[in-house]
Amino acid sequence: MKKYIAITGITTLLVTGAMIVLAQESSVPATANANAAVSAATPQPMVVQIGPGGRTLLRGTVSVVGTNSLTVKSWGGDWVINISATTKLMPGSDISQFAVGDFVGAQGITSASALWTVDATLVRNWTVRKTIQEDRKEVRELIKSITARNWQGIASNVNIDAKTLTLTIEGTAYSVVLAPGAKVVNVNFTAMDFSMINNGDIVRAYGPATDTTITASVLRDVSVK
Repeated sequence: MKKYIAITGITTLLVTGAMIVLAQESSVPATANANAAVSAATPQPMVVQIGPGGRTLLRGTVSVVGTNSLTVKSWGGDWVINISATTKLMPGSDISQFAVGDFVGAQGITSASALWTVDATLVRNWTVRKTIQEDRKEVRELIKSITARNWQGIASNVNIDAKTLTLTIEGTAYSVVLAPGAKVVNVNFTAMDFSMINNGDIVRAYGPATDTTITASVLRDVSVK
C-alpha cells in the first residue's frame, strides 16, 4: 500500500512538472520563436575558430573598411582582416561591396607576428549575399506575374541616356523601352546598370509588344555575368 502511494505521488509530481513546463513554453512570445527560426536559417554571429597551422574561420560585423583590409568585431574584440590580390571576395569581386555594419565571414591564416590579424584567403559578405538573393527572388516573381512573351534577340542601337535599344528577333527589329520601375539584370538575375548592355549582347525582354515596340518590365542581358 505504501509503495502504491509513493508511486502515485511521484507520478503526480511528474505530471505537474510537465504541466508547468508546458505552461512556461506556451508563455514564450511568438516573436521569440520566429526570431529563433530566423537565427537558425542564417550564419551565427561572432565565430572564431583557429586550427592547426593557424587556419582560421572568423565571423563578425564590419566596423571599419580600409583600402586593403576590414576591421571585424568578433570574439576577443576587433580583428584586422587583411585582403590581398589573391584573396577571393564574395559575392562581389572588390572591397567596395563591404560597408560598416555588414555581417561577414573570413577564412585564412592568423598572423603569428601581429595581434588579432588574419591574412584572408576568402571573405564573404553575408549581408550583401542576402540582399542579392532577395533581389533575385523579386525579379523571378515579377517575371512570373508577366503574362506576355519572353522576347530574346540581339541588342543594337543601345542608347544609355534614353535607356532604349533595338532587339532583333528572327530578322525583325523591335524597339525596346523600359516600363516604369523596370528591372535590369544580368544572366544570374542580379541587378546591373543599363550602361553595361553592349551592342551584340543576347538580351531577353519580358513584357508586352505593340506592333514592333516592346515595353519591358524586366530586361535581362544573358551575355553579362
